[in-house]
Amino acid sequence: MGENYDDRVTLYLAIESLELAPSILTERLGMLPDREWLIGEARGRTGKRWERHGWIVEATVRSDEYGGQSASQLVPIALETFHEKVAQITKAISALGSSVERYIVLSILADDVPGIELDHSFLQLLADLGGTFQVDLSVQVPASPTIGA
Repeated sequence: MGENYDDRVTLYLAIESLELAPSILTERLGMLPDREWLIGEARGRTGKRWERHGWIVEATVRSDEYGGQSASQLVPIALETFHEKVAQITKAISALGSSVERYIVLSILADDVPGIELDHSFLQLLADLGGTFQVDLSVQVPASPTIGA
């Protein structure tokens, strides 16, 4: 089995709102975000501006932190880490009602396509958080060998 030092699994909860600034979300949820932004702030180097306030909490695990484990082995670790981090604020998020949009995103960068298994407690967490669940998968394609080399 090869080592996958570049594999990375990130799971994050993004909350966006026209009405509630990140400072208000932080106060209501009782947790500091990992990232946040205000309406009108620059959106990276694209020249675009954010149209909503944003608040994100995330859990990231990397192969180099876990002995070269593959993304398939990292997915359950990321799911558990995220669950532990977010479970404590689920009721507060639900209390925000329709004043916010919620996105839960599982982002995977891997050498091989990993398996993803969600147990009952994690599915319940997703249901309690509401919003949408997205999976973004990027598989690294090895360079083609040079012909005639």
